[in-house]
Amino acid sequence: MTRVAAEYGVTSTALKKTCDRHKIPTPDRGYWAKLEHGKPVRTRPPLPGLADTKLERVHINGNTSDRLSEEVRKAGTEVRERLQAMNPPDATAAATNDSGVKEPSILRATRRAISKGRPDAQGFKSSQGRGIVPLKVAPDSIDRALQLLSRLFALAETEGYSPKISDTGLELATEDVAIAFGVEERPRKTPHEPTAAELKRKDDNLRWGSSRAAWPQYHYSPSGRLSIVIHANFWSGLRRTHSDGRTRKLEAMLPEIVVSLVEHGALLRERRQTAEERERQQREAEVRREREDTFNAREKRRLEFVDAVHEQLLERSRLAAVLAHLEVALLDGKNRAESISAWIRRRIQQIDALTSPDFLDLSARSAKLGFLEPLSHPNGSDTEGHYYGYSSTPGLQFWSIDEEKELATSISALEWATQAGLLPDTQGHDSKLEQTGRSHCFRIPLKS
Repeated sequence: MTRVAAEYGVTSTALKKTCDRHKIPTPDRGYWAKLEHGKPVRTRPPLPGLADTKLERVHINGNTSDRLSEEVRKAGTEVRERLQAMNPPDATAAATNDSGVKEPSILRATRRAISKGRPDAQGFKSSQGRGIVPLKVAPDSIDRALQLLSRLFALAETEGYSPKISDTGLELATEDVAIAFGVEERPRKTPHEPTAAELKRKDDNLRWGSSRAAWPQYHYSPSGRLSIVIHANFWSGLRRTHSDGRTRKLEAMLPEIVVSLVEHGALLRERRQTAEERERQQREAEVRREREDTFNAREKRRLEFVDAVHEQLLERSRLAAVLAHLEVALLDGKNRAESISAWIRRRIQQIDALTSPDFLDLSARSAKLGFLEPLSHPNGSDTEGHYYGYSSTPGLQFWSIDEEKELATSISALEWATQAGLLPDTQGHDSKLEQTGRSHCFRIPLKS
């Protein structure tokens, strides 16, 4: 069981519980030693049948430390070697019972809070708050817990970790990472012996058809066994809890706890760098998407503008074909549609003006439509910006050009035809056109 459990990254006890839960027979204690020395052992039983099909599949979530990066492992190895050189095993064992470390002033708030606390039903006092180490210990364990923290702070200081006050407690921190932790006392669990009154209550419950337990299954009380719990990197594979053992106390584990702190710090730092890199890549991807969307929107508006020009040229071609037909009839002396020809000529002149290079340039500029690719900003975006604010389709316009002021003003087709002398002017017409032009015009400089 011990060897197989190690392969799965769990303890033999955890593997035994898993096998029991799934009805898998396991060897008795001492089975392999007896077998090796030729002593009689229990015959291996076959796997039993299962009524619950869910038990056919076994999931073992073992230690995931193998997934840790080389940087995290290297950080722990270097600290372990350094602490072993500073504190040889003999010196560490001798210092286990040494309580000569002075309690730092930063633990005063923790001592004050835990001392004022009231024991709960199980006999434990708790402390928490700003600048206070989260504790849950029995009154008899308070002094030992604080002395343990004092020694931990002193040893962690050699690796650059100092106590730092936070809103939720007291953390061990360097310049770039902070690790929360706490001290807990493991409760002693003893089976509850039911009293006569509780047995009678159980009978009453069964008589009334109730299966509710008439007494608690266990009693919990202080055991004196302390644990230091690191509140960081859950499910990472790094060790988070160090507890008193049967033969080894936490005081002797302080170098290992510091190693765990350094490993957790390295993993926090690595995860933050990974998150920053992921955020940077997301920003770059967003910039690329924005540039592509802006480019596509710009191309769409350019095509719409070109389509408008093409539509005018198609209309001119149709008008020219009709005009050519009428002029052939005029050569035969049979044309009675001179007014139609005149209108077509005027219409062709309007199209020629509308599609002239100068008017096309002014129309494109008034629609904020550029045909040169903009320069890219250092952050990757286009300096020309987005085109989402221009929902209308860019179109062609007539323009009145003031060479002296170097200013072009958009005007209507009627006003342009009047100014070009293609239509007769009427009294008051100019003022109306001027008012119309001023209320619905674009003014842009001739020089961009």
